[in-house]
Amino acid sequence: MSRRARSFVAQIVPRGRGVAARPAFEDGPPITLSRTARGKGRIGDLVVIAMRGRGGMVSQVLGRADDPRVAIDALLTDSGRRRGFGRAAREEAEAAAEANVAGDPSRRDLRGQLVVTIDPEGAKDHDDAIAVESIDGGTRLFVHIADVARFVPVGGAIDLEAARRGFSTYAPGTVEPMLPSTLSAGACSVHAGADRAVVTAEIDFDPDARVTGTRFYRSLVHSRRDLTYDEVDAHLGGATFDDSDLEAAIDRARTLAAAIRKRRLSRGALALETGEVRFRFDDDGIAGVERETQTESHQIIEEFMVAANEAVARHLLDRGQPGIFRVHEDPEQAGIERLYDQLEALGVSTPPLGDGSMTAAQRRQAATAAAAILSSGGHGGAGQVALQVLVLRALKQARYSVENLGHSGLASDAYLHFTSPIRRYPDLLVHRALLATLGEPEVAPTPQELSEAAVSCSETEREISRLERRTTRLCAALLLEARRRDGAVPQKVEGEVVGVIGGGAFVAFDVAFEGFLPSRTLGDDYFSVDALEVSLVGERSGARLALGDTVEVTVAGTTPLRGRVDLEPVDRVARRRSRRRR
Repeated sequence: MSRRARSFVAQIVPRGRGVAARPAFEDGPPITLSRTARGKGRIGDLVVIAMRGRGGMVSQVLGRADDPRVAIDALLTDSGRRRGFGRAAREEAEAAAEANVAGDPSRRDLRGQLVVTIDPEGAKDHDDAIAVESIDGGTRLFVHIADVARFVPVGGAIDLEAARRGFSTYAPGTVEPMLPSTLSAGACSVHAGADRAVVTAEIDFDPDARVTGTRFYRSLVHSRRDLTYDEVDAHLGGATFDDSDLEAAIDRARTLAAAIRKRRLSRGALALETGEVRFRFDDDGIAGVERETQTESHQIIEEFMVAANEAVARHLLDRGQPGIFRVHEDPEQAGIERLYDQLEALGVSTPPLGDGSMTAAQRRQAATAAAAILSSGGHGGAGQVALQVLVLRALKQARYSVENLGHSGLASDAYLHFTSPIRRYPDLLVHRALLATLGEPEVAPTPQELSEAAVSCSETEREISRLERRTTRLCAALLLEARRRDGAVPQKVEGEVVGVIGGGAFVAFDVAFEGFLPSRTLGDDYFSVDALEVSLVGERSGARLALGDTVEVTVAGTTPLRGRVDLEPVDRVARRRSRRRR
């Protein structure tokens, strides 16, 4: 559908003696606005333009373009993700939230169990809670997941809307939820201090973290405390909660998760560390940014969620119940060979691949070995971000499928998504399939419904991932522009080359910023990408700018709404002091 056949978000800009609406997030000519068509929009505002024939008019004024919250909301609106819920869905959610779940005949009462949630600071929707108990010969893990199926009937207004959305969309400082907030942040959210309906995965482990038994059922829990990752890490580092029972439970969780992780990595699972960028907001806009890295508290929750997802996958397979699996197929040999050639060209020592055709196991092992070298710093530590991207590009993309094709990255022979039904529609379908095997009244999805959902959810997930990356770039550009206005950006910044294309290089700097360095600014030479696409090479000089190289740049300009940062080199490549690996 063309831009002129729909509504879109634009910024009002001067044009001659009048104003025009310039598309904010896509290319296209400005549209002249009459005084009437302009409405209450002012120059600098972001507005929604509704097309009427050849012209358009302002249908909604969103706010000032330099306000980060307005800009994020505008991008979500332009993408079609910001749309709210219709009356039928809202009313259905309000009625469902009043349900007396304690009266469900098969629901077990576990409100006396020591249950906690562990989430990022400021989390609103709590999909999961955990409990860990010692038993004879091992440890018992309880993974309690929000019983969304209890509140969302098949084919109802909420279900239809959730299926269309597929997932919650997360952007800095906001979220467009898959479910109405009455459920997502209310009745379904397993937060502390309230009785909550959950679906429990109960898993027994021996001392070597082998699964010795699993059970699944509906239950009622009452979380003792909403813990943050920072609080758990502080305790693991020696701080106390002034609650000896809680401290003992976290210590048991730590021991069990470490054993599960050790076993998972020993079977060949990938271990790549990719921290998320998180922006801090205040009344004036974006107050700062930091990169959240994977800590031990994150790993505890990750290991428990993976264990629950695998347990449910095996349960469905054992009972011949159709499900929707999270699959990650093995990398192809051509991709692995290219990865090793790229790493070699960048000076990273890798084990030999050998000659001839590689088995699936050998391809997995090769990818795991490359990831391990980078994670351990065995390559010298330089270019960590860029080199991990190369590994990820050599792998196939994870997706949803009705076929159980295994998960190569986790080295799992059966895996699905069960643990986040508040924010992922595939998880809700898995809940319905699981509950049907337990004799609960839920109607299991048909193979046809699962097949259609697998395709649509895989496509939607990719679209949302691209959108979430755009919102991150937008916020980074807005913050950088604000710092430039305040004179807080140095004339010279040191960055790492994280990508190269024919037109130039992408350079990451500081905590969360990334800009583009055009090839034409690199020197009196013609620079092009080499055959392995890991460096820009000067045609006459042979000067080379490679992934992982350190380069000094200056910020030449920003286009915040497009998330664009333009860079220029402080020195030409031929003269710069390269810190390239030797």
